Amino acid sequence: MNDRVEYIPQCAHGYGLMRDSCPGCDAEQEREHVADPVRVKPTWARQWMRRCRRCGLVASNRIHVEVSP
Repeated sequence: MNDRVEYIPQCAHGYGLMRDSCPGCDAEQEREHVADPVRVKPTWARQWMRRCRRCGLVASNRIHVEVSP
């Protein structure tokens, strides 16, 4: 019997990251912001990926800016 519960990371707007369509993530993809990386494994992927919780894009994407100290 398999009682494992799958953990689905949520985006900053409360939707399943890389699973649900999120209007907040779509809007964040259009303006620069600081990356908020999280590990996620989509159903179609074999390995874990690092994606931004605010926009769903790869954390190294050009839309992400560095924080100035």
